[in-house]
Amino acid sequence: MLDYIRSNTQSFGVKLAFGVIILVFVFWGVGSFTERDSSRVMAKVNGEPILETQFFRHFQRVENQLMNQGLSRERMKAEHLGRQVLESMIAHTLVRQEAERLGLHITALELRHAIQRNPLFLNEKGELDKASYDRGLTALRMSAAEFEDEMRNELMYEKMFQLVSAEVWLAPYSARNRYDFLFEKRALNYIFLPANKFTDEVKISEADKQKYYDEHKPAFTTPKKAKVTYVSIDPALLVDAKSISDEDARKWYEAHQKDYLQPEAVQCAHILVPLAANADDEAKKTANATIEKIQQSLKEGKTFAELATTYNQPGAAGPGGDLGWIERGKTVQPFEDAAFSQNVGEVSAKPIATQFGLHLILVREKRPEKILSFEEVKPELLKTMALERGRDKLTEVGETLLEDNLLGRDLAKSAEPFHLQAMTTDFLDAAELMAKLNLSQPDVAVILEGTPIDTLLQAGEKVLVLRVDKIEPEMLQPLDSVNDKIIAQLKEQKALEIAKNKCSEMLTALTDGTLTDDTIKKYKIEETKPFDRMQAFDPFKINEDLSKKCFAAKLHTWVRTPISLSLEDGTVGVGLIYVKEIKPAENADWERVQNIMENGLARETAENVRRIFLNELFRKAKITNVDMEKADQLGL
Repeated sequence: MLDYIRSNTQSFGVKLAFGVIILVFVFWGVGSFTERDSSRVMAKVNGEPILETQFFRHFQRVENQLMNQGLSRERMKAEHLGRQVLESMIAHTLVRQEAERLGLHITALELRHAIQRNPLFLNEKGELDKASYDRGLTALRMSAAEFEDEMRNELMYEKMFQLVSAEVWLAPYSARNRYDFLFEKRALNYIFLPANKFTDEVKISEADKQKYYDEHKPAFTTPKKAKVTYVSIDPALLVDAKSISDEDARKWYEAHQKDYLQPEAVQCAHILVPLAANADDEAKKTANATIEKIQQSLKEGKTFAELATTYNQPGAAGPGGDLGWIERGKTVQPFEDAAFSQNVGEVSAKPIATQFGLHLILVREKRPEKILSFEEVKPELLKTMALERGRDKLTEVGETLLEDNLLGRDLAKSAEPFHLQAMTTDFLDAAELMAKLNLSQPDVAVILEGTPIDTLLQAGEKVLVLRVDKIEPEMLQPLDSVNDKIIAQLKEQKALEIAKNKCSEMLTALTDGTLTDDTIKKYKIEETKPFDRMQAFDPFKINEDLSKKCFAAKLHTWVRTPISLSLEDGTVGVGLIYVKEIKPAENADWERVQNIMENGLARETAENVRRIFLNELFRKAKITNVDMEKADQLGL
């Protein structure tokens, strides 16, 4: 479960200070937090419905977030994102219901604090007011009641889980056991039979082809497609930055000077000698001796950069120990205090201890806090102003073009006065429309219905005015047109079966124990270098089944089942695996990753507690009318 792909899991603690706090949600009269409509039901959780409109909204938000992270819609479809979103919504509903049963609630103040953390709802001064709140809701295409209802549920979900996992105990040896498990290495011997070696032995009959075709018709069905004409309206292109007067730009600068505050910073380099926080006396003694050796080398005339290159481990810093410009609050406190207190050109007289180890710091340059001048920020400022003005014009331009589109006028001519172009696509299916035009699944579903598009379509920062020119219906390809494809797939399938049978025959003759030279020569047995559970072994791709079986097998034994394998070049086949060597995890690496392993395991343990709690809620709940097929269809 994607657990609703939440990007923030912070606790929203509330501290009442002096003064009067106005609860804006009551003051502004935003309406009921429990509004519902009569849309179709996707699921019922203890009698409470999850509506199709709610699902659409959640799905689109998750989809957009994943696309911003680089995931393709094809990948989301393959992993049944629609089902995962619906499962997540059911889980959120169960947690909220349990919280209500226990008497937990989210106050208006907690809700306001949460919203104030979202830049979408803040005005130019970084404050929340009625106008900025309304603009944010418009961007989300949600009413205040809908948004606040969802926000309360999200905050309640976090509050409930924080209570459940507040006290998590981790055995002191657990992280080391996990490290030993993950980084144990194995070297293997193997026999690999590529499937293409047996392709000539495969005979495909007409009956075989017909059966395969009948069983895999969805794979040979071309989806419904649409050919569309559209105008993409980009707010960044509606206003030319050069058209903004110098007077207007200076007024903007005066009103937004806080946005151009360049914070105090130091440019520095360091030499890091790693030392674990819980290191024993011997390790501390060794680290301090290394520091003293470096300090002596500096006195003898060696440069800081030369010594940093010699002593720093990979990833500790850039060339010569360079760390670039560091602002306050961007690094650990002991390091920050030392760097900002040193003079330019100085190396710290004593090593600075942090959780990463011992540092020697060289301050190369200092930069005081200042407001950047108008001339310094003017190019970027003009771009920002042009974008803001473009956003203000976006609706006006979009509605003008939309009206022309609905009246059947030529979109290309309508777009010309705004210096925009109308584009026409080839026939595209749902996935292609989403990928090419950056549209959501619900909007694409409407397009493929062939009905006139009477609204502006959101495409990231842009909006589209779109006309459906023609629909090409879903169509099953005839057998003759996919004949070669079916033959190739059947041949590979049957050749793999032959290879598997050959491996099974060989396995009966292979015995455990140390391999002899004769056995290696007879069966043409190859060997690998040591690898851990998270690595592939040359020349094969990563294979979860292989990893599980070879790490479960004992030393000098054969895995007693043939395993499907793929070479890096795509060649598929079947292999037999023998455990040649077992290498325990390295003690030296443990010191380097101990903190990471312990923190990661603590988070995982807390998540397991959450999962157990959630599973218990599912077990006790009455969940009905769950339509996973519709979730898949709507989440194409």
